[in-house]
Amino acid sequence: MTSGRPIRAWAAVIVFLGFAAIAVQLGFWQLGRADEKQAMIDLRAGRKTPAALGSPEQPWKNGMSAQDLDQQRVVLTGKWMHSESIALDNRAWEGRAGVHVLSPLVLPDASRVWVNRGWMPKLPGVNQVAIPAANDAIRLEGLALASVMKRMELGKQGPGLSADNVWQNFDWQASQRRIGGDRVWPVIVWQITETPDGLLRRLPEVEDDVSKHLGYAVQWFLICLACLFFAFRLRPRRTKSAGTLN
Repeated sequence: MTSGRPIRAWAAVIVFLGFAAIAVQLGFWQLGRADEKQAMIDLRAGRKTPAALGSPEQPWKNGMSAQDLDQQRVVLTGKWMHSESIALDNRAWEGRAGVHVLSPLVLPDASRVWVNRGWMPKLPGVNQVAIPAANDAIRLEGLALASVMKRMELGKQGPGLSADNVWQNFDWQASQRRIGGDRVWPVIVWQITETPDGLLRRLPEVEDDVSKHLGYAVQWFLICLACLFFAFRLRPRRTKSAGTLN
């Protein structure tokens, strides 16, 4: 009658040990997220002094890494290549559908950099939009980001036909073919300076929620300890035999 109890007890122990293993993994994952957020905050704070891309002090270099410039405040001086501007589709702004306008800028050392000039509304299904022009010669400030704002696509699609200026996603190879040359900075600069082109601008925020992730980590570790406690309490115990009692 009691032979099945140890089996059920060991099964419960295994279940609680499994929950404990999952909980501790989730706890360390939350610690990793907290480290990532803190590193991003520290990186942006440490790169507030603007760097003039394409200048003698900050020239384009072959083999440059996007991470070397990520979160860096920059100053850009140059001329727009308006005819090669593109619009990244399906980018919402406060519930409205629209696009982010990206235009290549030719810098003083003849290198090129893609600038996210801002957001504008767009009707669905349109593959060609009228992108607002800006002054030919420009000086602006921005924030260099390594992220290319990828969006999930239904099915495999190219960035767009050569006649289209609306792309689903930014593609470095296609964009380099579009503007020509190989001296292209490996980041997208989000424009900060306001210009009279009607575009809306807002920098991607780095959420200062490190404490939230640390709190979640503590919760998962406490759950792990609780699971280990129940596993210990439910383990089958040895019973003294009648011969031992005599």
